[in-house]
Amino acid sequence: MTTGFFIDKSIELKGGNLITISFYNASFDEISDLKDRLQKEYKVAAYTTTSAIETQLSVECSGIDTNRLIKDINKTLEIKNYEISRIDPKLSANILNDIIYSIIFAFVAIAIIIFILFRTLIPSFAMVLCAFSDIVITLFLMNIFGIPLSIATFTALLMMLGYSVDSDILLTTRVLKSHENFDKQYKSAMKTGLTMSATSIVGLIAILLITGYSSVFGQLASVLIISLLVDIPNTWIQNATILDIYLEKRKR
Repeated sequence: MTTGFFIDKSIELKGGNLITISFYNASFDEISDLKDRLQKEYKVAAYTTTSAIETQLSVECSGIDTNRLIKDINKTLEIKNYEISRIDPKLSANILNDIIYSIIFAFVAIAIIIFILFRTLIPSFAMVLCAFSDIVITLFLMNIFGIPLSIATFTALLMMLGYSVDSDILLTTRVLKSHENFDKQYKSAMKTGLTMSATSIVGLIAILLITGYSSVFGQLASVLIISLLVDIPNTWIQNATILDIYLEKRKR
């Protein structure tokens, strides 16, 4: 189905119904099997949320008779209670517009600050290009892996922008403000940068394993892991190549 948007959106950004269901004496495997069946038959987004007390099933749907859906679910597993939350599509559209404007504002602010710091066009452009590449490739991979755009994943994208610029500033500062050999400064900066990335990824994997993907923290951690991996070649290959060419031309 064509939605007019290049990446799938969560229920909070496209509007619809969110059904949260608790069951009597249902195992995690039984709820997972039910989730898979609903996704295939009804083409809905469904996920499980596990707490110390129980495992709940959440179903995001729009344009579907919720009463018929609940009756079908109850035939498979006995429902203890359920809650239906309706999200207005107009409100969701406003939230999505605010998200788009926030990303644009973040890029403009980053570009201005970087140019003020370095006062040179090419290195500043290289850093902004790297941040833009990180965003685009991360969104592309989110689409491939079926990770919807939500408020949580949007927060992760903004956090990734800050991290991307941080690693780019580390590299650019080392190679521009030092009169030593480019390769030596590049290797020194890359060692520091990759250490930062590795420790961050390990911590995020731990969060993902503890909280699970369905939680807000799990979704945030998933997107951050993807974006940190994407940032490695963008910073240490793409940005470094542009800086190397720039410095070579400046010496002539």
